Formats: sequence, structure tokens, C-alpha cells
Amino acid sequence: MLAAKPQPDSKPKSTRGPTVTKLAQRLSRILALLHQGDDIDKHLLAEKYEVSVRTIERDLSDRLHGIVEYTADERWQLVPHHRSTIPASHLHDYTRMAGTAHLLPDPSLPYLLEQLATPEARRATHVQPTPHEDLRIQSPAFAQLQAAIKQQHECRFTYKGTPRHAQPYRLIHKSGVWYLAAEEAGRLKNFSVALVQALQVDEASRFTPKKAHQDYINDKDDVWFTESTTEVLLRVAPEAAHYFARRQLLPQQQHRMDADGSLLVTTHINHVNQLLPVVRFWLPNVRIVKPVEWHAELVEGLRQALAKWDAR
Repeated sequence: MLAAKPQPDSKPKSTRGPTVTKLAQRLSRILALLHQGDDIDKHLLAEKYEVSVRTIERDLSDRLHGIVEYTADERWQLVPHHRSTIPASHLHDYTRMAGTAHLLPDPSLPYLLEQLATPEARRATHVQPTPHEDLRIQSPAFAQLQAAIKQQHECRFTYKGTPRHAQPYRLIHKSGVWYLAAEEAGRLKNFSVALVQALQVDEASRFTPKKAHQDYINDKDDVWFTESTTEVLLRVAPEAAHYFARRQLLPQQQHRMDADGSLLVTTHINHVNQLLPVVRFWLPNVRIVKPVEWHAELVEGLRQALAKWDAR
């Protein structure tokens, strides 16, 4: 009796084996990295995908030929007509420049991209805008100051009715206001950009920025420029302690919580007028412990205000 002949498989066998699938996945992920602007490390990629370095080199030079290119600084990147307008990795650079790097609990690129891809009405997060001054009318002067800083040109302008001759160092945004950090007559000062008038950039003159000024500006977390600071001690009542502990309200702020729940806050202040508006805002829950003369100035100012109000 003859054995039955095996019937041919009714389904054609796939020619797409595991090797082809792995290759496609590897190439797609390499392209994703390049679209994000990430650096390509062939050794790390080889280790990640369990292939040889030579295989990764073939992926980049042969399999992705015409899509990626090798640059003069020995980096792989997408050819210009395949690049996005703005690489995704620039999002991190932008958040650092805008001072919002720690705004969200998760600063990772995938999270940021997910948030941007989600329609605003359906996002789980919403950031209330911070009030900022409107400098659109000052846009030409702002651009001139940027160029002057970059080219190290001296500037002349009128500020609060007084002619000024200054060497510009940096444009600084603080609490919704733009300031110009500049040296005038040997001293580092700040000027509100909105109050700069009749700006003239002297393109024929150049100055050499002083490293001491640059370091000072980089180390400062405010725009009050003075040669010395005053150490200040504040006593914050338990009712307001949380607000001072959760974020810095004053420059170089440090604090210690005492047994009664109050805070002893230490800060370094350039000028008394840098401190008094903050203390007034939190009255009666904040008291100036040191220097005592600043506490006296605060109390006297309150007395004068009450006298004016009573007179009306």
C-alpha cells in the first residue's frame, strides 16, 4: 500500500525572516534618533542591537545612503532635505533658555513630545501663563542690543532722562521684565530695556568684556548689581512657612525649620529695596530679624503709609 503523498502547504511561506525584521526595526530606530537630533554612537548601537560595529557602519553608509550623511566633525546626520524644521532635541535647549527646564516633573523628551502631540483640550496638564511686559514696540532696540553684545560694540542711549554711555554684556529676563546688564563708568549696572530710549550702537568702537563681570552675571540669580551684599535673617511664621520652603523667593535663600513650625530664612540682599516688597507682601507672617535697621525702615514706611491713608 502506497503512502499518501504529503499535500503542499496551502499558505505560501513568508520570505521575511527574523533577520529582515530585526534589520527594519534597527534602521527605523536609527532614523528616529537622527530625527531627534541625537548623536549616533556606533559602538553603543552595536551593543544595543547585538550586532557588530561594521554592521552599524553598513547601516549608515550603505543601507541609509542618500538619507544620512557623515559630517566634517565626524557625526552622522540626516541630509538637509530630510531633516525636520526643528530637531526634537532642541526642545530641551529651549526649555533651558526660557528658564522652564524644571517646570514639569518629567523633563524627558518622549514626555514633551507626547504633550505636544496631545490636543490642548485633552492634556492632563495646563500651565498658567506668567505675566510679561510687552516689548514688541522695543523689538528693534532689543535686536540692536543683541547684536551689540555679540559684536562687543559700545552703546549710547537715554535712560530716565539721563544720557548713558555703556558697554553691554547680557540681556536678562527676570520676573517678566527684560534688563540690560552693562558697564558704565567702570561699574556693572542693570537697565530696564523698556526704558531705554534713543539707542545708538557705536559700530566703530569695540570693547573687551571683563571676565570678572561675566562671571558675576553668570553667578547671580537676580538683576541687582552691587559690589557687596548684606546678610539678612527673616523669621517666617508657620502659616507662611510652606510658601518659602517650596521655592526660592529670595536670592541665595536657605532656611531652617524650628520646632514650632516657623522658618529662619537666610538670604543675601544687594539693596534694601530688593527685600522690602517681598516682606510687605507676606506681612504679618514675616519679620526682619537682621539687620535691625532694615526692620526699623520697614516699620517707619508702614507708619508713613498709614498716616497718608488716615489723612484722606
